[in-house]
Amino acid sequence: MSQTQLIKTFTLTVIIVLSSIVTFAGDVDKAFKYLNTGDYINAIKYLNEAYRDEPENVAANYGLAKYYSLRDNKSFNLDSANSYIIRAANKIPLNPNEKQTKKYLALGVRDYTIETLKRDINRAAYSKCEEENSEDAYQHFINLYTDQGYLDKAINMRNQLAYISARAKNEPEALLVFINKYPKSNEYKEAKELYEKLLYEKITADHSYSSYKNYLDSYPTGAYVKEAHRLYQEKLLDYYNQKHDLDSYNDFLKKYPNHISRPAIEDSIYVIATASGTKESFADFINHYKDNSHIREAWENLYLLYTMDATEDLYRQFMEEFPEYPDRARVAKDMELAHIDLKPYQQGDKWGYAVQPTKDSISIIIPFQYEEAYDFHCGLAAVRLKPCSDRCTYFYIDKTDHRAIIRDFNYAGDFADGYAVAGTGNCEEDSCLYGIINKSGTWVVPPSYDELNDPTEGLYLVSKNERYGFINHSGKIAISIRYSDAVPFSEGVAAVALDSNWFFIDHAGVQLFFDGFHNVSSFHDSLCAATKDGINWGYINKEGIFVIQPLYESAENFENGYAIISKRERDPKYKSLTTSVRYRIDKKGKVIEKLTAPKTEKPTSKKRRKK
Repeated sequence: MSQTQLIKTFTLTVIIVLSSIVTFAGDVDKAFKYLNTGDYINAIKYLNEAYRDEPENVAANYGLAKYYSLRDNKSFNLDSANSYIIRAANKIPLNPNEKQTKKYLALGVRDYTIETLKRDINRAAYSKCEEENSEDAYQHFINLYTDQGYLDKAINMRNQLAYISARAKNEPEALLVFINKYPKSNEYKEAKELYEKLLYEKITADHSYSSYKNYLDSYPTGAYVKEAHRLYQEKLLDYYNQKHDLDSYNDFLKKYPNHISRPAIEDSIYVIATASGTKESFADFINHYKDNSHIREAWENLYLLYTMDATEDLYRQFMEEFPEYPDRARVAKDMELAHIDLKPYQQGDKWGYAVQPTKDSISIIIPFQYEEAYDFHCGLAAVRLKPCSDRCTYFYIDKTDHRAIIRDFNYAGDFADGYAVAGTGNCEEDSCLYGIINKSGTWVVPPSYDELNDPTEGLYLVSKNERYGFINHSGKIAISIRYSDAVPFSEGVAAVALDSNWFFIDHAGVQLFFDGFHNVSSFHDSLCAATKDGINWGYINKEGIFVIQPLYESAENFENGYAIISKRERDPKYKSLTTSVRYRIDKKGKVIEKLTAPKTEKPTSKKRRKK
């Protein structure tokens, strides 16, 4: 080839390249012009041409993302928009000194606009998920989208919905799928516990010897191995009587009165006969098993349960119903004490107990000797005799000033229905463990909780390792200890939090509705003060709906149909200033009266531990 031909070939190549560059630039310019004017037919035509010529072109990808994200576009498709904006975002940061970048900038395509569009697409896609509110929708978002904040929300909601679905099936297989699929979910621990429970119940549904043996062989490390082993051992007795009931054990004792297992069988009879823990069960046991080694224990439990409120009428009724009770003198003494209405009084820096026979006089019954003394409940009162050193020490006395419980406690709560919250450790510094005792001082629930509130609606709010849940008086977990915060039950509902999101559950731990709140109070008069943003308060019903809109800076609990709220208003004298004004409102949000008196703090009761 001659030099002249080479020059011509090179020149032609340069012209073709320059022509393609010009064509590309023109395509993108036209595309953005049509895109901005809403001419989507021409916009997509030129965007596709530019993209086809150079798939990695930032402007083309940005333009396509914008094209598919515009809601008035018939081709609106967030998934497509997301795929293109990701390609554009992968080129960030753009180099402002490059010639190509300058062209992007001229079209308004820069790092900020790319990130903004990406965020808007993710937000719109997540809103669509919320509208559909299904596991598949959230999983679809997780598979395609990249905004970490929305991803975290989507993952949490997907897990919640998946767990609710698995739990509703009430089958261990469904829960196992959830556990294996979402091992990092917040619901994992509860799902695992429920899975273990359902698995155990399914395998041992017929309560036969072989079913417990099957469970032990198949799941040697299962959560219910101890229980299964105990029941397996008990079922061995079926070799003789084929039933796991009191009649079977009674038959066994009749046939083998000197059998080495007699003490264990008597234990089993006592456990089975009194498993409900009711006074009726102990009375029935006493009536039928007078020779059982647990007869004294049964009488003690029956007496404590029957007279747990320690009233004179209860003691009298007990003796009328159980004249064969072996310690009648004890009942007579307790009846006499129940008639005495002792109240704590202070003289100087010491406390004692007295009765008030008349309005203007008192009679000292227990001398002024205690550092602290609290009201009698169920016939017992918590007192502190010695000054606190590194910790305070309390014990319980009866109305004769005798120690009713030998054990000391570092926190001693009031008795209610025969049980009290007690604690050991430095309870003044919150390094204390709490449990539940009965009137004999026995730990019904061992001291293992960092916090244990007095019961409301039959459940105790507890905390362990900065997680909250609920137990009953026997220590059984009623609602999983997994929440970051919680408040006691009120009107059948408790507020609980996961991280900073508050919501409501019933006594079964089931979430009532899926709206979350920044902060809440408790339900009173069927309404609860709540705030979404942490600033504006209103009142919701038990469906999570604001029946009184969040317009107030503070909102107190309803009581007898009325509540006190406050809101910011312009000062009538100084228009540029605002002041906090308090009103009394009814349950429809109607203002009943304006309050002029300042807010007063309610007096707090004495504490025997810090909270």
